[in-house]
Amino acid sequence: MPLNSFTLIEKKKLTSDIYELVFQASEKFDFLAGQFITFILPNIWWRAYSILKTQWNKVTLIIKSRSSNNWWRGWSEYICNKKIWEELKWTNPAGKFLLQNNNKNKLFIWTGTGFVPLYNQIIHSLSQNQECKLELLFWARKLWDLFYLTDLEKIKNNNSNFDYKIYLSREENTQHNTGYVTDYLTKNNLNNFEEYYICWIPALIDSSIKILEENNIQSENILTEKY
Repeated sequence: MPLNSFTLIEKKKLTSDIYELVFQASEKFDFLAGQFITFILPNIWWRAYSILKTQWNKVTLIIKSRSSNNWWRGWSEYICNKKIWEELKWTNPAGKFLLQNNNKNKLFIWTGTGFVPLYNQIIHSLSQNQECKLELLFWARKLWDLFYLTDLEKIKNNNSNFDYKIYLSREENTQHNTGYVTDYLTKNNLNNFEEYYICWIPALIDSSIKILEENNIQSENILTEKY
């Protein structure tokens, strides 16, 4: 398995435990919309993270830092604690959670860092001038769990076929929706879309799929990435 080196060149804290990390590769970085890279960490551990965006040889990831006591997920703390100019080893992009090359109206559902591949797929769809409606549903518990809203608003203002909705389950009296993204998955709303992309923890993906299937959405039109 060939290994490559990433050098951390930028780091920004987006929430109390979520970081935007920008790495520099040794050469131009190519991948398919929705793919991930795999870091090879000490003691032969590995961790895979979806790619947010790239610019030539710069690769941006968004990672939630979990405590080292959190078993294998704790390796995210090791990555997020890296200092500028430190290096990490990684393998080539992989994954089958890919943006489909068609003009079907698309609904994207996510929470937390599940945002990453969906954001990338939306940006790619817009860059390819896919003639379809794109809508993103974002669930979080509290206002302080939100991030990248300025970017989403800018994308919305520049692209008439893109929109997003925020759902907060533990906030009241905000400009956003109260509740869960599954509240949006009604028959009337689902009729506006033909393809569904979900990146979430397994239990919540399964609950979303159940609602979609109850509304006669065919499985070939539901694409998921569990983490």
